[in-house]
Amino acid sequence: MIKTFIFDLGKVIVPFELDNQMKILEAVCDLKHAEIREKIYAAEELLLFETGKISAEETFQSLKKTLDLRMNSGEFVAAWNSIFSLEPIVPENLIERLSKKYRLIILSDTNALHFEFIKRNFPILRFFDAFVLSYEVGFVKPSAETFQAAVEKAQCAAEECFFTDDKEANVIGAIKFGINAVQFVSAEQFEREIKNRKFI
Repeated sequence: MIKTFIFDLGKVIVPFELDNQMKILEAVCDLKHAEIREKIYAAEELLLFETGKISAEETFQSLKKTLDLRMNSGEFVAAWNSIFSLEPIVPENLIERLSKKYRLIILSDTNALHFEFIKRNFPILRFFDAFVLSYEVGFVKPSAETFQAAVEKAQCAAEECFFTDDKEANVIGAIKFGINAVQFVSAEQFEREIKNRKFI
């Protein structure tokens, strides 16, 4: 019997796209979109930031040097958080409905800047009972340590959890850990999936 739903955050609950961020950064450095994206998302600093090993300011200073950015830390924070659209992907009424029957957990590879922004701008998070965040636990999906942390927050056995994530590798990792899981494609697909399983 399922007792806890575990949700990924980005592209499951919270929509994001990198294009706007890249346009902002293009205007304050001499690199093009593809080069900026490659340098940021291949940088060791990003993983260190998302596992809580370096601060937001250290991340900014490193990327400022790497990209030769002409901006201050406040402008960087605004650019960093510009990836988000503010309408949740999964309807709030569905999350509220699930919250009345199940414990709800967020399991996310994220960083302090992004999560602080999301907390301020997505009231849907009030329906969740706990958050397992990579920058707090020090691990990213699909590591066993991350799923272990989620199961501990779930307060039930792994097989009593149901997990969804837009990334196939994370879903596979969860299943290997003993968690029921399905890849998230759309809100409609997810709702059909849980109705077919008679969770709602």
